Amino acid sequence: MTNPAFNPVDAPILSASLRPVFRAADKAARQLLVPILPPEVIEFTGVRMYVDPRDNYTDRMIWRDGQPPEIQSLMALVELVEGRKALVLDIGANSGSFAIPLGVAVGAGGRVIAFEPNPAMIGRLGHNLCLNQLGDVVRIEGCALGDATGEAMLNFRKGNFGQASLKPVEPGAQDGAMLVPVRPLLEFVADADNYDLTVIKIDVEGMEVAVLGPMLDAGGWMPDAMLVEVAHADEWDSDLVGRILELGYEIRLQAEQNSLFVRKNAV
Repeated sequence: MTNPAFNPVDAPILSASLRPVFRAADKAARQLLVPILPPEVIEFTGVRMYVDPRDNYTDRMIWRDGQPPEIQSLMALVELVEGRKALVLDIGANSGSFAIPLGVAVGAGGRVIAFEPNPAMIGRLGHNLCLNQLGDVVRIEGCALGDATGEAMLNFRKGNFGQASLKPVEPGAQDGAMLVPVRPLLEFVADADNYDLTVIKIDVEGMEVAVLGPMLDAGGWMPDAMLVEVAHADEWDSDLVGRILELGYEIRLQAEQNSLFVRKNAV
């Protein structure tokens, strides 16, 4: 799905010439330019990320703009966890645009668990952990989350590794699939009470109910805050937003197709 690697020495020079052209181009022209955009290490909010704009939308936006496309949502979470012994569950971690800055932001004893089932993104995420020396803060779980332990087919979308989904991809847009392990969210929160703050960030291409539903139904442990992508709310089989609000959360932020729910009096 990608072209041979670029010479990293030449990447900044090539990027400097292509970036303004890409920004100014219309959609059709951008699609023609994507295959020749060079991977590069981009610095933002005190972190460094290797991004490949050829095969991942989030990487492409970081390459183009110098920051992630969900920067408001990211900074809201950074503000919550900064300097605190926080546990962050990044569900759908992609190449690390949330996991890396949040790993830098948490205080002593803080931990980020980054869930990513796509092997291509696992490798890139791991590389970005190394770039930021976060190997003792961020743990990668190479699985999808769902309502039961098992396995499921992860469907890949052409040109965008970040939109791999357990849901079917429309004909013509799919580019292969593979079986990946699936585990319930509650398997990963046994020691959550040892942290001062717990935060979930979830972006799983419409599968949010399957991941969060069992936790909401259990009526036990709940995080202090949840950033939930609501872009696919019309595909959900239940009113996830309503259920979260009924459990004592309030909406602190709505931006970039995300809603930030914070438990009243918790943060």
